[in-house]
Amino acid sequence: MTKYVRHIFALSVCIAAMLAVARPSHAIDFYEIEIYDTDTAPAGHLALELHSNTTSTATGQLAKSEMDVHQVHETLEGSYGLVSWLEVGQYLATAKLSNGDYEYSGSRTKVHFAVPQTFEWPVQFGANIELDYMRRAAEENPLSLELRPIAGASYKGFRLVGNFAFEKPFNGPQTHRGVQIEPSGELLYALNHWVSPALEYYGDMGPIQPLEKAQEQQHFIVPALNFDFIAQLELNLGVGIGVTRASHGIFLKSIVGWTF
Repeated sequence: MTKYVRHIFALSVCIAAMLAVARPSHAIDFYEIEIYDTDTAPAGHLALELHSNTTSTATGQLAKSEMDVHQVHETLEGSYGLVSWLEVGQYLATAKLSNGDYEYSGSRTKVHFAVPQTFEWPVQFGANIELDYMRRAAEENPLSLELRPIAGASYKGFRLVGNFAFEKPFNGPQTHRGVQIEPSGELLYALNHWVSPALEYYGDMGPIQPLEKAQEQQHFIVPALNFDFIAQLELNLGVGIGVTRASHGIFLKSIVGWTF
């Protein structure tokens, strides 16, 4: 293991140690419904993305309380490539809040990186570290830290990516109750040079110890399409379908991005 990889591993262990105890579950992050891969914005280039997510239906009392039917979220994300394997980014989030007004919800800052030594390996590794500082009107726990290890592998036209997100609040009622585990992933197939269908998955399993009961967790399957009409454009469209009592419903998602 190289000195660089040891430093990344030590950083990950230190952050994971901060996420030591459990807290009750909450809904998946409707501000940003996205799978992170190990690639980053090209060095010296700015990438802008608009995330649009809307919950269209929810069935059952538990799903309605967790999904907040007809909620609308629009998030602008800017990312800048520092080197070929490292980018920094900033989010500006907006939402239709509980008072019915559409308002600014807060901001997020991220550091997203790949492990260059793994680029030639069968499986590539990376991570995303994100600090969220949201308005109390938009988030019960306005200050939180997310650590998201990333693993991805390719075979012929297929790409399999897994995200394993852990989130710890530092402000709000759940401050002292620990960590939330929110796995996600996708299986993507490059059908041709301009479209890649994918099957995405997003989950919120609640606290690490003990885990919530399966029907109280949120799990969504998301058929999606990725379009690559031109190199600078990113276009992702998907429909999320909930598969548990806490997630019985449908949401619509889109990501439109441009790399300058």
